[in-house]
Amino acid sequence: MRKLAKCNDLFIKLDEEISLQSKKKNTLRTSRNALRKKIQDYFEETLEVSKPKFWGQGSYMMNTIIIPIEGEYDIDDGVYLIHLAGKSEESWPATSTVHNWIKNAVDGHTSTSPVDKNTCVRVIYKDDYHIDFPIYIKANDADHPKLAHKTKGWVDSDPKKLTNWFNSEVDDKGAQLKRIVRYFKSWKDYKKGNDKFPSGMIFTILAANHFIEGYEEDDDSAFISVAKEIYDNLNSTFSLIRPVFPEEELFEGWTETAKTNFLSKLSSLITNGQKALEKENKKEAAEIWAGLFGDSFPEFTPPEEKVNKGYALQTSKPAILGNHGRSS
Repeated sequence: MRKLAKCNDLFIKLDEEISLQSKKKNTLRTSRNALRKKIQDYFEETLEVSKPKFWGQGSYMMNTIIIPIEGEYDIDDGVYLIHLAGKSEESWPATSTVHNWIKNAVDGHTSTSPVDKNTCVRVIYKDDYHIDFPIYIKANDADHPKLAHKTKGWVDSDPKKLTNWFNSEVDDKGAQLKRIVRYFKSWKDYKKGNDKFPSGMIFTILAANHFIEGYEEDDDSAFISVAKEIYDNLNSTFSLIRPVFPEEELFEGWTETAKTNFLSKLSSLITNGQKALEKENKKEAAEIWAGLFGDSFPEFTPPEEKVNKGYALQTSKPAILGNHGRSS
């Protein structure tokens, strides 16, 4: 029987390489908290209304954020306008007004002026990260908050629901799900170029929806198995509905060309990943993986060059894709 080269240990090292380190996490948290205080002080002292509350959202809160190859970390921190919760939506201020409140509150905090985007106010730090502040009101009698969109007005949105949904998926399927999400983001970061790829949020939902059980100690096989499930589903129907409120189509606006190009990239990932899984020589397998992830993927050191290093146990699970895995 052929003994296939398994690269679970190298994938675990990849995850360590791309994951947000504690020192950087503390820096981001400190910056976020300083901005929260500026916003609260502005509301209390300048606007003379109740301080807003905050709820972190996105990959930072889900612990799926990765170190970007280039560009900036993206931190999302929802601002909830408590002083308007008791008012009817008809009496809420214009979304441009509440955007200006946040923009004025954070102006001057960094050397770069804040950017007023349609869905948030962005504060840019030159240390390679930015913090986005989407703005919400959740009426006291409402089940869900609404987001202040500059051009569309107050629109349905509930980021807490999505975070809670994903955390529940992780509770059910295990921490490997988070790693797989980070692998997809790392692959995207290396391969995207000028092509359109799904957002990190979409990859998060896709990975959870198409997670494959049975590869608990084989992240390489798990990653390609999930990629194949995603490809098969999108190739059949290029659609993804947000799993929680508001249950909108997340691929809305994608052109046929963008869909075709992304499916082609995903197919190439699966083809090359399958080749790596079928290699008997681990060095050759690692070189294929490096072609998919770039310099972030660790080099393989042959056994005779290893000195007192521990490596993940290899299981008897087959690496080659087939019908042995099952979707959750």
